[in-house]
Amino acid sequence: MPHVSQYSFWGALRLFSLAVALISCSLGILLGWSSADPAPGLAILLLLGGILSQIGMNLINDVEDLGQISAEGISKDIKHRIHRNKHLGWIAFGLAAMIGIYLVMLRGWPLLLIFILSALLALNYNSGPINFKHRGIAIVQVFILMGIIMVESSYFVMTGHFSLQVIWLSLPISLLISVLLLSNEIRDCEADILDQVGTLTSRIGLGQAQNLYWVLIVCAILLVIFYVYLGWASMPVYMLPALSMLPFLKRHLYARDRNRLTPLSGQFFLLFGAAYLLMLSGI
Repeated sequence: MPHVSQYSFWGALRLFSLAVALISCSLGILLGWSSADPAPGLAILLLLGGILSQIGMNLINDVEDLGQISAEGISKDIKHRIHRNKHLGWIAFGLAAMIGIYLVMLRGWPLLLIFILSALLALNYNSGPINFKHRGIAIVQVFILMGIIMVESSYFVMTGHFSLQVIWLSLPISLLISVLLLSNEIRDCEADILDQVGTLTSRIGLGQAQNLYWVLIVCAILLVIFYVYLGWASMPVYMLPALSMLPFLKRHLYARDRNRLTPLSGQFFLLFGAAYLLMLSGI
C-alpha cells in the first residue's frame, strides 16, 4: 500500500528533479546569451517556462497509480491527493503555455513545432499510445525531451536560430538526465517487476541497469574531457565537487535499500551541471 505522504504536494513535486529544467534551460541561455536582446528578460521567461513545464509533468505523473491502489481506507485520501496534484499540474502547464505563446510570437512557427512535439513526448511518458515508461524507453525520451530539445529550444529563443554545436554541448547533460530517471527505476525495480511495469530496469534486470548507470555517467565525463580538449570548455577543476560524490552514488546504487539513490543522483546532476556551466562560461 503506498504511503499517503508520497502523494503530498511536496512529495509529488519532486523538488530535486527541478534541477533538470534549471540546468537544461540555463545551458541554452548561456550558449545564446551574447546574441540575445534583451537577454535578462528572455532568460527569466525561459527558466520560468521550463520549470513550470516540469512541475506540471511531475504533478500529473502519479495519475497512473490510481489503477494500482484500492478504493478503501487510506487510499481514498491518496486518490484525493492525486486528483488535486493533477489539477495543479494542469495549472502549471497552462502558465507555461502562456509563456510559450509569447515566445512563439517572438520567434515564429519553428518554436511552435518544437512546443507541440515536446508536449506530445511529455504526455506519453506513462500514458498515451506510446507510453515510454511501460515500453522501457523512458530514458531515451527524457534524453531527447529534457536534454537536447530543451537546451536547443532555449538557445533558439535566445538567438533566433539553431546550432549543431549546441546539440553536441547538450549531450553530457542529456546523459545525466537519463541517469536521474534510471536511478528512479533502479530504486523501484522489485516493485515494478511485481506490478508488471515494463521499465527498462525491470526488462534488463537490476544488475544490467546498475552497469548502465555507470556507463552513462562515464560517457558524460568523457564528453566533457573531450570538449576541454577541443577548446569548447575550460577549467575542468570545477568538476571536482561532482566527482567527489561518485563513491556515495556507488554505495547507494548497490545497497539493499536504494531509497537515497535518486535524490543523491539529483544532487550529483546539479553539481555536475553547475560545474559544466562554469566551464563553458569561461570560453
